Amino acid sequence: MARPRTNPFYVALGLVGFLFTITASSYCVFVLRGVRPGQAEAGPPHALERLMDRHGTSLLAGQLVLLAIATFGAVAVDHLEGERIRRERAASGSGGEEPPRPGPPGASQP
Repeated sequence: MARPRTNPFYVALGLVGFLFTITASSYCVFVLRGVRPGQAEAGPPHALERLMDRHGTSLLAGQLVLLAIATFGAVAVDHLEGERIRRERAASGSGGEEPPRPGPPGASQP
């Protein structure tokens, strides 16, 4: 039996999810420094802080869109791969049926 293929959307989800985490954390720090201006006057703003000031909301929104697309893509690829495996099992004559699952304890079995 062939090994299931790797879903390329999982890689995209991992990378975009990591970037989203970094962006969201940076944006939170930027907002907190804006709320507490006394601490922000300690020195010139960092390049990342300037980036969050100019493009933070757009970056977060864009990354959320990419996460949504990658999520739907991953689910679709997994669904299509499962259907392909079921068709192959049915064509090979193994029936492709799963054994019955046991019910909760104390339930009567049919």
